[in-house]
Amino acid sequence: IANAQLAGLPPATGLYASILPLVAYAIFGTSRQLIVGTSAAASALVASAIAPLAGGDPALYLALSMMLALIVGMLCLAASSLHLGAIADFLSKPILVGFMNGLSLSIVLSQFGPLFGIPIGSNGFFPRAFEFMRSLSLTHLPTLAIGLLSLGVLVASGRYLRKVPAALLAMLIAGLAAWLFSLEPAGVSMIGKVPAGLPMLSLPRVPLHHLPVLLAEAAGLALVSFSSMMLVARSFADKNRYDIDPDREIAALGAANIAAAVSQGFVVT
Repeated sequence: IANAQLAGLPPATGLYASILPLVAYAIFGTSRQLIVGTSAAASALVASAIAPLAGGDPALYLALSMMLALIVGMLCLAASSLHLGAIADFLSKPILVGFMNGLSLSIVLSQFGPLFGIPIGSNGFFPRAFEFMRSLSLTHLPTLAIGLLSLGVLVASGRYLRKVPAALLAMLIAGLAAWLFSLEPAGVSMIGKVPAGLPMLSLPRVPLHHLPVLLAEAAGLALVSFSSMMLVARSFADKNRYDIDPDREIAALGAANIAAAVSQGFVVT
């Protein structure tokens, strides 16, 4: 849900992207521990890629996100058929770690506004940071309280309740607090009603003039997703003494993204 909102999409799309892609990777992947799903990094890249193209149209935004996932999937399948799994070796671990850390800082800063209940309109890391500092006096205390409660649950769960899914527990406690104390009338933003049921399967349709931009963005997403995926998959494989097939892994990533695209999801990694 959080990653869907980070990507600029309705909460339900994050749930949709957590169903069929998991099945697709389980069928085609070779890692015994790895899973696929939405991620903060991919979500931030999706938002930066399609927000300028959608022009504020929610229907077009969703269609563009689905098409982006479809193109990522097709590129991965094409790379697998050409035996390009070794492409992961071209991005070294320090480069990927640096990229992911930089992206993490950007994501953290993007969440300061919602955490403090402050609307931030600036783009770019430093302009957004400066605007946040200037706007601290506008902090909405009930919103900050529910955010700090959620962070506290996450930290405490990781330390004392390691077998409990911390994010799910934090979401349940925050939701319960919002209901008990009627925080919506107090100005705390709510997700609202999430549609029930499974997603309708369909192929995305977007204007043709958007395809060149989507293709370029998809190529970068596919490369970064597969390279970081292989780092994790290889570390698990080395630790547990089995082999993985890079060509099958990139095909599995492709199948997972195609599954996300046809089920109203977005890019998974």
